[in-house]
Amino acid sequence: MSLSSSELGPNCPKILCIDDDPEISSSLSIRLAPYDVEVLRAYHGMNGFWLAMTERPDVVITDMKMPQGDGDYIVECLRRNSDTQSIPVIVLTGCRDVATRKKMMALGVTAFFTKPAPFEELVEALSSVIDLREKVYV
Repeated sequence: MSLSSSELGPNCPKILCIDDDPEISSSLSIRLAPYDVEVLRAYHGMNGFWLAMTERPDVVITDMKMPQGDGDYIVECLRRNSDTQSIPVIVLTGCRDVATRKKMMALGVTAFFTKPAPFEELVEALSSVIDLREKVYV
């Protein structure tokens, strides 16, 4: 018996992608398809925070500039809440400002990437916080 590409392992990590550009989260879902992960999507900041509260993802990937809560505000909300404060956060943004990068690193993000980020580096950052392995087909 073999697994279909849409089936996930029972303990697969959840990755929450918060980005107002649906192409970014779609692209991440497609690029991460070979791995045993579930990609959740939110298209604005507060929706992402709500999903983090309700779904308890293993890692959050967030943009910086979004409607209803920029990335720095969302990271601050995640860090202030006892239920979400330990969730690792990776920033994936078009913002190239050094001050923004420093601020986000000071807030405790795991990694900060500017778009377009090399996928291998993003996978490496994800692997540092979750068990990222390729799906096994039998």
